[in-house]
Amino acid sequence: MRILISGGGVAGLTLAYWLHHHGFTPVVVERSPQGRVGGYGIDFFGTGYDIAERMGLVQRLERGRIPADSVTFVDADGRVRARLKRTLVENVVRGPSLPVMHGTLEKALAGTISGLVEIRHEQTITEVRQAGDGVAVTFADGREEGFDLLIGADGVHSVTRRLVFGPERDYARHLGYHLACYPLPDDHDLGPTRIHYTRRGRQVVVYRTDRPGEMIALFLFKAQDEGGVPRAARLARLRDEFAGMGWITQRLLDGAPADEPVFMDTMTQIVMPGWHQGRVALVGDACGCMTLVSAQGVSMAMGGAFLLAEALGRHRGDHRAAFAAYERRMLPEVTRRQRNARAVARTLIPSTRLGTSTQHLVMRLLARKAFAPVLRRRFGAGSILAVGEA
Repeated sequence: MRILISGGGVAGLTLAYWLHHHGFTPVVVERSPQGRVGGYGIDFFGTGYDIAERMGLVQRLERGRIPADSVTFVDADGRVRARLKRTLVENVVRGPSLPVMHGTLEKALAGTISGLVEIRHEQTITEVRQAGDGVAVTFADGREEGFDLLIGADGVHSVTRRLVFGPERDYARHLGYHLACYPLPDDHDLGPTRIHYTRRGRQVVVYRTDRPGEMIALFLFKAQDEGGVPRAARLARLRDEFAGMGWITQRLLDGAPADEPVFMDTMTQIVMPGWHQGRVALVGDACGCMTLVSAQGVSMAMGGAFLLAEALGRHRGDHRAAFAAYERRMLPEVTRRQRNARAVARTLIPSTRLGTSTQHLVMRLLARKAFAPVLRRRFGAGSILAVGEA
């Protein structure tokens, strides 16, 4: 059975690995050029960590660990107001926590299927036509090809979802923030910690990457959903939004790389009542984006890919039974975590000076081990594989 996977990110690569493991023939199409990596740091634990262990990836990912032993909250003068040790995260998730770059994880996943699965870079789909015995797909280069199934793993702005399920506006739930990030030289002597600086509706986050001498600057700001900001206008938008911020904000903005576009997007969940239609199904952010505020998007994308492939294997390619089983197992878990993320988003960036001071106080309290059960309930971060697989 040939299965087309639209999207070669974390969800798509994980799905390709496990489909191949179960005896299927996956083909991946990815619009980005081969070798292009980037993105932001992730806290890798729970479901994603469990699946990475099954794929033999943990040791490789450990070599790319981000040097971050804590999360620090500072004021405009750089004075520490609160600090959370990484051991707190491990207490919350009741297991190991591995901070890595998104691109490092994608590279490791791609390595597991190198030479085993066909990956077509700089390619995307433009049309989908379903028939009783297959799916006919038209690609951007005009070529047409038939597959037994199509899986959309192409992210929050999924082309597959738009072509089969309808426009993004039908499923998008904007959380009231924009985010932007880019790499720059690590010449601020910030140490092995992730630092947050917040001021009334805006937040700057910085941390080292796994590359010596490099760091990430991440910007979050409250804004209505105005659609995509053109690449050429993104840095100017950031400079307008963060004008007058203290700490090292202006230096971070001045240091933005001239030869690399700024990543910028809205913080938007994708909420859908169902994830499959005929011979087409969705996985990862394409159907259940939770946003970075959940700290679980990557893990749940890997979990969905694993369970979808397993369901297809168990039901011997019967896509109707497999898609239904996958959806029954995953959709409630994603719905619960999305709900938790929306609650966190409401207090993520305070709008007043008093709110910021209160946030620092709360963080100092949460740093105590006794509060780990509170965070555990708030984030619902346990592995879904521990509950029982599809």
